[in-house]
Amino acid sequence: MTFMLPLTVPGLKTLAAATVLLGSLAVASAVSPAQAQDGGFRDCLQNIKADAVRQGVPASIADRAFQGLTPDQKVVDLDNRQPEFSLTYAKYVGGSVSADRINKGQQKMAQHRALLDQLQAEYGVPPQYLMAFWGIETNYGTYMGDFRVVRSVATLACMTKRREFFSNETVQALRILNTNQMTSDQMRGSWAGAMGNMQFMPSTFTRWAVDRDGNGKIDIWNSLPDAFASAANFLRGIGFKPGLPSSEEVMLPQGFPLDQADTTVEKPVRAWAAMGVKKMNGGALSPVDDAASILLPAGFRGPAFIIYPNFKAVMNWNRSTLYALSVGILARQIAGGPPVQQSAPADDAPLSRDTVIDMQNRLARLGLYKDETDGLLGPKTRSALRLFQQQQALPADGHPTQESVRRLQAVR
Repeated sequence: MTFMLPLTVPGLKTLAAATVLLGSLAVASAVSPAQAQDGGFRDCLQNIKADAVRQGVPASIADRAFQGLTPDQKVVDLDNRQPEFSLTYAKYVGGSVSADRINKGQQKMAQHRALLDQLQAEYGVPPQYLMAFWGIETNYGTYMGDFRVVRSVATLACMTKRREFFSNETVQALRILNTNQMTSDQMRGSWAGAMGNMQFMPSTFTRWAVDRDGNGKIDIWNSLPDAFASAANFLRGIGFKPGLPSSEEVMLPQGFPLDQADTTVEKPVRAWAAMGVKKMNGGALSPVDDAASILLPAGFRGPAFIIYPNFKAVMNWNRSTLYALSVGILARQIAGGPPVQQSAPADDAPLSRDTVIDMQNRLARLGLYKDETDGLLGPKTRSALRLFQQQQALPADGHPTQESVRRLQAVR
């Protein structure tokens, strides 16, 4: 996975420093390394092997993959690392969408245009989107990770609380070894098991990967036809449809009700147009009935975006809203479109996890927040903050401005 920053994973969704910074990693180690070495790890591998055999993987494949396998302490350390600060819209998008990445994306799109056009005709995914995912995930294949995937996912299965998820990923990795005729050492990826040019988790690979070059083997590491076709197949499978883009910068009319700028509020595109929402160049929105939402990732003082149904498909690739926005912004510019016109406010600063936890506790005491106190600034925390802002006669955009946080901290 990545965004130059690091890597991201279709299916798991978030990784390494990227995940660390974004706060997507959670979970403490369920079994200590010492305990794992004392038999717990081997017992866990035997249970995974039994599941794999029930799914048709020869026992010999599992035995060969697990022979001498030990847990990877570096993977455990990365998984247990807690983010100290969240990333702001400006920092995230700035790290994901750079002039160099746009230029390289345009060069790569021109270089592979014939193949990309064929894939668009077959799967309905525009070339610029495949290039955007490729650029954000692995910087166009320059960093795909060098962890042994079987060891990584087995470590996560046997030494964290996400046993069920990663046990299945380990089984799927064994299935790949069986059907794709590669060795465990050849199957390398991110510390969390994301593989190849597009950083597929093993389960994503077994369900969506495609042998596009027709050589009888799916190779998302070395065959770009396989990698691109697999990504297009995956995107179509998770809901990406031709037509509208995933997102588009817009101008909001004076007096726009900020409580409507939320992913939970959906209206037909033509309804937003009737409210005065326009494209950033002043043009009219498409007069269609597709459901759409308005998003203010940096608050009412920053850029506004209309997000279309394809945004949900991109979110199915990676559950981060800022990731999905970055894909749309990068794709638009690779295709020759304009950059985002409205800049984020200069004083928009990242919040520490402790600050968010304090906010959640205070909002909970006010009866506005009823979810887990996890230190992550997610949609439910923003919705609760929006209610508080309304009570305080502040712009109710759900964005934690310095003034909103100060007011909340002043409540006793």
